[in-house]
Amino acid sequence: MIDFFVALGVALLSGLGVGSGGLLVVWLTLRRGLSQVAAQGINLFFFLFSSGASTAVNCFRRRIAWRQVILLSIGGVVGAVAGYAVLNMIRPALLKKLFGAMLLLTGTPALFRALPRRKKEKTDRQTSDP
Repeated sequence: MIDFFVALGVALLSGLGVGSGGLLVVWLTLRRGLSQVAAQGINLFFFLFSSGASTAVNCFRRRIAWRQVILLSIGGVVGAVAGYAVLNMIRPALLKKLFGAMLLLTGTPALFRALPRRKKEKTDRQTSDP
């Protein structure tokens, strides 16, 4: 049952535009004991459905830039095929470390961009309070 709520939360974050794929992989590897490769496969399959729902809403609201979609899709297909080829050459322990490093490299800048904003918001609130 807890997997349902984890999936719901990850899908909610995805719908908000947060790159939450890493969260599901972390959950599946650390809490469910799956291998990194199995967790990434489940993650990709899961996001077919959760991103499909978000895509439908954005299509309905006409928020899709189709030219960019086509260019990104071509690059995505080529990258996915190349990534799968590389995946088969990497030991699972190294893959886990590379995935963790990728999360740190992408998450750290986002964290530091958010911190000054929160500090500024706090300062703005203090100056506007009577």
